[in-house]
Amino acid sequence: MSKDLPGNVADATCHLGLTRSPIQHKHSLSLRQTVAAVLLCLGGSMGLSGPVSAQEVTFAATAFDGCPAKAFLTQGKVAQTYAINLVTGDYQLIAPQHGVSRPLNGVGFNENDRFIYAWSYEHNQPARIHNDWSVEPLEGVNITNQNFYVGDVNPALNKYYVYRGGSNYGLYSIGLDPAASDFETMTRVIDGRTLSLNIFDLSFHPTDGFGYAVDRSGFLHQINVENGTSVQLGNIGHSGVFGAAYFDINGNLYVGRNNDGHVFRIAIDAGSTTGELFAIGPASNTNDGSRCASAPLSLETNTNIDFGDAPDSYGTTLASNGARHGLLSNPGLYLGSAVDGESDSFTFPLSDDEDGVQNDEDGVQFITNVTEGEFAIAMVEASDSGYLNAWVDTNRNGTFDAEEHLVADKPMNGGKQAVYFQVPVGIAEGETWARFRLSTSRGLEPVGGVADGEVEDLRVKLVQKPVIVTSYPSPSGWSTVAFEDNWPLVGDYDMNDLVAYLRTTTYREVTGFSKVEIQGEVAAVGAEYQNGFGIRLPGIRRGAIDEANIEFTINDLPVAVSPLEEDRTEAIFIITENVFDHVGTGEHCSFYRTEEGCGSSIQMSFSLSIPMLSPQDVPLSGVFDPFLFATPGSWHGGHFAAAPGRAYEIHLKNQEPTEAFSQSLFASAGQDASEPESGFFFLTNGGMPWALEIGDRWKYPVEFNEITKAYPSFKTFANSNGAQEAHWYDPTKSVPVFIFEE
Repeated sequence: MSKDLPGNVADATCHLGLTRSPIQHKHSLSLRQTVAAVLLCLGGSMGLSGPVSAQEVTFAATAFDGCPAKAFLTQGKVAQTYAINLVTGDYQLIAPQHGVSRPLNGVGFNENDRFIYAWSYEHNQPARIHNDWSVEPLEGVNITNQNFYVGDVNPALNKYYVYRGGSNYGLYSIGLDPAASDFETMTRVIDGRTLSLNIFDLSFHPTDGFGYAVDRSGFLHQINVENGTSVQLGNIGHSGVFGAAYFDINGNLYVGRNNDGHVFRIAIDAGSTTGELFAIGPASNTNDGSRCASAPLSLETNTNIDFGDAPDSYGTTLASNGARHGLLSNPGLYLGSAVDGESDSFTFPLSDDEDGVQNDEDGVQFITNVTEGEFAIAMVEASDSGYLNAWVDTNRNGTFDAEEHLVADKPMNGGKQAVYFQVPVGIAEGETWARFRLSTSRGLEPVGGVADGEVEDLRVKLVQKPVIVTSYPSPSGWSTVAFEDNWPLVGDYDMNDLVAYLRTTTYREVTGFSKVEIQGEVAAVGAEYQNGFGIRLPGIRRGAIDEANIEFTINDLPVAVSPLEEDRTEAIFIITENVFDHVGTGEHCSFYRTEEGCGSSIQMSFSLSIPMLSPQDVPLSGVFDPFLFATPGSWHGGHFAAAPGRAYEIHLKNQEPTEAFSQSLFASAGQDASEPESGFFFLTNGGMPWALEIGDRWKYPVEFNEITKAYPSFKTFANSNGAQEAHWYDPTKSVPVFIFEE
């Protein structure tokens, strides 16, 4: 577009003399503009093909056709615009360029003249965008000499509003009605310090006249742009930079988050302020959205969407924000042999197969029963690489609850693949529904739209099985294990060189344990040495573990490497080879959470789910066998000529070490009085241990203070082999000055 000639100038010059088109600028044509327009007319009437530069001539302004159902998303430092299907998040680049080299922001669609309006950073002016996506600056309108990044068109008032925070800026209106006195005039409604909203886009409701926006903290604001006031309506439950906002004809507000492209729907007309994940679109550092708010969200003619077909209580139809996948952006990704689309769901007892391609619900087949406490196996066929998510309504309440997400972001390759998942305990036996979703996007929920892939819903039967679930010390409690790492020397004996809180859960069938779970937190590291932490399952062989289906997380993030120690016959699990890899002592501190002012919140948590290939009939209980070992290659005191590494272990009193331990270490000089042949391990002549287990969340001693100073009754307990002072660890029996307090 020309910066010199307003739109329709050439048309007006040729057919109406030099009269200005009613939707164009109010200022008069310059001599250069007039000459250029005349040359354009002459070139057309005389059949001239001679060059009239595009930099000197502006063509007739052309509005958009009707009221588009799709939303527009403008992004980038050099502006580009995408057409977004809000139903799925499917998007197409429809304007790879706008003829400008800087951003367009504050974008809004005007239903009155069917142009898009935006703030052009290149021109430092508001601008009109034509249906060929060219940009026409409204020159001379900006009274602030500043750029704006928040804006939209109020269709009821026929005005373009822009906003920027700060006392020098504010909320401004720009008239768009050619018959009004404020046409293309910029007026400040209120200053930005008074309105004081930390927002990145706003959208006008199709009928109530208010603007709506969500700030960085997730608070929803209703803005009266006529008097410059706002009301905070509530929090949508999500935070971030929401750079794009849209409305639909039903009064639903959609806000797009920049960093991940998640689009949340807020049912304004229904009185809700909660944002539900509605679709996943393109992410960008800079976003701005525009849409004709009077348009329906989806057209019945749009059959390029795949829906599920479970009963609508599961979130299946579009009205229920049902699971749905776009079929245009990546048509080669689907489940099974084919996929077809529909404009909305065919819910049970109908199915997707009632329309379009027959038998396209063929991508998932269960090859085992879905039995309580066991692993179920489904054979899943993917046409190409993607991520699989699956839900099973195990409590049969008609919805897919958060805890029923049994397969999460599992990578899939093209072809058939067996997918295993653990069926939880406590299921309700009988017929139910499962939902499988394949997409290149991760983080899917059981509802909402995504740009590619397929959803398949299928009926399954749940089978109950008697399983006894036991948690130690309780389903919500914690046990404590604590180590002194100077073995075979007593050292400072403060029992805080490694302190961990543990909770174990066993799943026992009639014939034995089918699964165990371990949860833990590293509470303290008061060691100068570098140590690892492991747990053995006594009596269980490594070959009995279903290693492929172990689930291991640290700080809720999956760990790619199996914790099951290699080249062993025992079932030994290495939580970490060095606890210092996961905790930091902090500034001016030598240890982690054993000195005053050196640590408050726990930095490392872990969880371990260990399935068995078949039930194991062994006496498994308590905290199993936690142990400390020396980090391989690290110095472990002058008592050893060389770094002892993995061969060095410390266990609970009278617990035999693992097969990785070097039995020769028992011959080392020191205070150790172990007699392996008699079953005595890791104790002194007086019966004092190097490791403790307390069935509660124990308050341990501060650094360099012996446990007997912090808990005077402990020595009696140890010397009597537990016969006396069984509750020595009770806080009422402690000396508080020697106890670490968070």
